[in-house]
This record gives sequence, C-alpha cells and structure tokens, in this order.
Amino acid sequence: MCKYCIAILMTLLSITNVIAQQKKVVRPFEYELSFGTTYGSDTYVGSRKIGPAISMEGRYNINNSPYDIGLEIYFGSVIRSYQGDDLSNRIASISLYSDYNINRGCNVSYFLGAGIGIASFDVILGDYGDEGSGLVFSPRVGVELHRHIRITAYSKMAKEGYNSFGLSIGFVLGGGLKK
Repeated sequence: MCKYCIAILMTLLSITNVIAQQKKVVRPFEYELSFGTTYGSDTYVGSRKIGPAISMEGRYNINNSPYDIGLEIYFGSVIRSYQGDDLSNRIASISLYSDYNINRGCNVSYFLGAGIGIASFDVILGDYGDEGSGLVFSPRVGVELHRHIRITAYSKMAKEGYNSFGLSIGFVLGGGLKK
C-alpha cells in the first residue's frame, strides 16, 4: 500500500514540475474588480435566493513561482425569502488570499486558492439573524481568459446565515506578460 502511495505522490510531483516549467514571466502587480452572485450554503431559515456581490482585489504575482498573494475587499448579501418577506444578510470582508496558477500568462490560465480574513455581518433587510464580526474562510477556483477576464467560483464560510457559494466575473488590470 505504501508503495502505491509513493508512486502516486511521485507522479503528481512530476506533473507539477512539468506544469511549473511551462510558466511565462508576468508583471508583478494586478488589480481586479469583480461582480457576481451569491447563494446561501446553509439551511438557516426560509428559502434561498440569489443575491449580489462585488469585490476588489490587488494581487502580487510571485516571480518564478506559480503562486500569487492578494488582498480582497468583498461585499455580498445572502438573500432568503422568509415569512413572506425577503431577508438580506450582508457580509463585508477583507481577506488575504493565495492562489496556485496553472498556465499563468497563457490565454487560458486556471487557478485555485484560499483566503482568510475578518468580516462584518449585518442584517440589512428583515429582522432575523445575528449581527457582529468574525473570521471568514474563502476557498476558490477559476479560470482567467486572455489575462484580463477571471471567472471564479467561491465559497464564503463564516457564520450561520451568512455562509454562501458565489460565482463572479472579474476584470483584471495589470498583470499580463512582462515585456
């Protein structure tokens, strides 16, 4: 059994090395503005509905590495229909992210990563739920097209009633191939 685990690990490491050798040199800084939707991920109360989200992120592409680090400011609302009215729980967060990029600098580049940060929770429509602040964990995966359009699927895990899945499209300035 141990031999199979070592063989699988060695295969994965060799694939990672091949992918890493295909990297192109990109500019160190990029900025993203994204718009998207949220959908409640917990059963909290009522029926879930699609809500809005907007975020801004600055990223630093680590030289000679497939990794980047970024700082994101995020605003989103988890919306539910409850007792005939809409209930909107807003989350505002600032998070530190790190992503692993595959084919960075190419016309189609994939990424996966995670962020951790602090968030403010607020009921902005309706009168059900807790308010306050706390930690937020945010895994994400996506694709960057032509070095300027990012489509991202993400999750915000923080507090009951505020947890959500999301899908966003972002417009990236900067980054791109280094000249």
